[in-house]
Formats: sequence, C-alpha cells, structure tokens
Amino acid sequence: MRRKEQDRLARMDADYQRRKEVAEFNMRREERLKAAEERTAKRRLKRQKRKQRKKERKSEGNDVGEEHKNEESSDNSDDGGE
Repeated sequence: MRRKEQDRLARMDADYQRRKEVAEFNMRREERLKAAEERTAKRRLKRQKRKQRKKERKSEGNDVGEEHKNEESSDNSDDGGE
C-alpha cells in the first residue's frame, strides 16, 4: 500500500512540474509575442508619420509652385491689359 501511495505522489509531482513548465513557457511566449507586436506597432507608426510628412511636403511644394505661377500669370495679364 505504501509503495502505491508513493508512486501516486511521484506521478502527481511530475504532473505538477510538467504543468508548471508548460505554463511558464506559455507566459514567456506571450510576453515575447506582445513585445514583438509593440515593436511592430512602433515601426508602423514611424513609417506612417514619415509617409505623412513626405506627403505634406510634396503638397506644400506643389501649393507654393502653383501660387508662384498664379502670381506670374496675373502679373502678365495686368501688363498686357494696359
């Protein structure tokens, strides 16, 4: 009887250790995945900001160029009309 009890306790202990290791592995895995997702989100945000700035600069450059052209054309029309 005593041997059966010892075997049962040994199996319970081994099962507990195995479950504990699996739980720790899963926790570390989740932490790694979360950290990777955060890094990816930061990089994505950085790319989006860079793209937005580039788009704004491009539109500002076009706006300035168009205003300059409009001023020249209005100057020419004023001179030609008189």
